Amino acid sequence: MKKILLSVIFITVFSNVGVTAQVFIPQPPVVYIPQLDPVRMHLQQQMFQQMMAAESRKGGAKGAKSSPPAKAVDYTVYNPRQEKFLPKLMAQAGKGNAAEQRQAEQFYNSQIEMYERTAANHRYPASDVAFALVYFITNSYEIYYDLKKVPREKDPWAKRAKNLFEEIVLLDEKKTRMVTPEQDRAIYFQLKDMLSAKPEFRKMTDEQKQKMTETLAITFGVVFEGYMKGINAEDKKLIEQAHEAAKQGLEKLLGVPIDKIKFNLSGLQLQ
Repeated sequence: MKKILLSVIFITVFSNVGVTAQVFIPQPPVVYIPQLDPVRMHLQQQMFQQMMAAESRKGGAKGAKSSPPAKAVDYTVYNPRQEKFLPKLMAQAGKGNAAEQRQAEQFYNSQIEMYERTAANHRYPASDVAFALVYFITNSYEIYYDLKKVPREKDPWAKRAKNLFEEIVLLDEKKTRMVTPEQDRAIYFQLKDMLSAKPEFRKMTDEQKQKMTETLAITFGVVFEGYMKGINAEDKKLIEQAHEAAKQGLEKLLGVPIDKIKFNLSGLQLQ
């Protein structure tokens, strides 16, 4: 497998999920990312401290921001190239013949398209690294804790119940743990502020930002495909593998155990 050096955050390899005839899930190549280590370390080491300092100045948060901070330059937004950067590169880096590489490229493109649809549906700019991070962080969190909306008869929360009453209670609890649109928005502006404050990030090109966004979209997409395949097939092992992949991705990015990651109207909290 060829080694690709790209200016992106990271790729989580969903290595334990097999490729089946029903759902094609190629294994992404490992991507080395030395250029953005300062940005990742900034997220890991300073997010909580900056959030606390901001709250002290405001005297406590009253709720999520409703509009982006006024800036001369919006550093997290980029001018996208029409053709995607990563799908072809990743497909070529993987093992397989020409037909398999085309199938892999289509799969990776479909994950970016899913990300773009989600951005449009929730009225966020798709060409924004801050939203790509929100997309990756909150969706990975919901995968790990089985918070995605799935058919009731296949919902892991409902399956834990011993009777109908307990099922209702558990599904109500699940709803309270889902990430809300207000929390999404708070995290979005929190990340925009933090990334824009980092000199290494401000120097990034549009190409680098698009590659970062595509990486986050594809990385989550691989996990999501595996998770939904597990849910639909009621395959506990595959669901557990998706849980582990989502957990590893979050912990690599944020630098804390997944049980220390919380959300509220102030944004992302690392405890």
